[in-house]
Amino acid sequence: MHIKVLILANTGWYVHNFRGSTILAFASRGIDVSVMCPENTGEDVLHELPVRVETFSLDGTGTNPLVELRSLWSIGSAIKKLQPDIVFTFNPKTNLYGLLSCRGLGIPCAPNVSGVGNASELGGWKGFLYNGLSRLAYRRAKIIFFQNTFDRDYFDKQGVLGHVPYTVLPGSGVNTERFKPSIRNRSKPFRFILACRLIRQKGVREYLLAAERISSSVGVDVEFWLAGVPDKSARAVSESEIRKYEEKGAIKFLGQVKDMSSVMSEVDCIVLPSYYPEGVPRFLLEGAAAGKVLITTDRPGCRDTVLEGENGFYVVPESVDSLVSVMEKVLSFSEEELQRMGNQSRKLAIEKFDENLVIDAYLDVARGEPRQ
Repeated sequence: MHIKVLILANTGWYVHNFRGSTILAFASRGIDVSVMCPENTGEDVLHELPVRVETFSLDGTGTNPLVELRSLWSIGSAIKKLQPDIVFTFNPKTNLYGLLSCRGLGIPCAPNVSGVGNASELGGWKGFLYNGLSRLAYRRAKIIFFQNTFDRDYFDKQGVLGHVPYTVLPGSGVNTERFKPSIRNRSKPFRFILACRLIRQKGVREYLLAAERISSSVGVDVEFWLAGVPDKSARAVSESEIRKYEEKGAIKFLGQVKDMSSVMSEVDCIVLPSYYPEGVPRFLLEGAAAGKVLITTDRPGCRDTVLEGENGFYVVPESVDSLVSVMEKVLSFSEEELQRMGNQSRKLAIEKFDENLVIDAYLDVARGEPRQ
């Protein structure tokens, strides 16, 4: 039987960066793959993969009912045109609209829950409507993929999981062959890096302020790198704000990075002080596979990547003082301590987060053999 799958997500770059290996695994087994993403979200890079690309209209953070209905219609029309055997959806809003569209079209849909999203925090009638539609939509999923147990428990409390199969995946997984430990060059400054969407909830401002404070200290040979995709929403930390810190010498701004594995070989510590509703951040998984010390928050998804004191540390969300304290602690470590913690990160990535675990789960569902 010839299988046609559709991958639906909120940006093209997300599909390319986080689901490229899954797409290649599908294609190598003779499965036709189409990708749907909003227009002007990095869809050009998808042509590097063996996929058909369709775009649609979507305001990723909007809540205007008329605009949202137009987005839902746009997604439903494109799915109807493609006629896939199954749709794999990602990201909160495209999960919901993909599920609703597939329900109307009679097409199986398998959403991936990578954090419950900001829409779950809506109040008033919009919140009531969103939560009601979510419960209705997810109950008709073929299977739900979760990235952490917190989100699974949230959906269980919403009364969804008694109606549908589900499984908890190790985030989006990480390619442990591509991301490998490198030998630290002791002649270079100690380097921290934060790579993320440039929004406040990822802890970008806290990182900028902490970098400014530490870099102004006398006798500290350290650099703070920042990489990320600009965001157009009200949550954004603007590029102009970031450039001001770069002009002060506090940070080095890399912008969007296409080859993160090369960057990982040049840095020493991975920082993600996020208080955003995460799944399991790929950036932390890549840092773990590359054998780096990790600094993040004790929040759902983020906490899954850190064994406190063994391969990294937690910081208090939205606290510059906490972040400065932990980064200064890491700066005080000997080479042997850094190596020991890096080894623990690598071990955790291989044992728990290998991307082949994720790819196999998707292949099983595409073939009609879902595992719970």
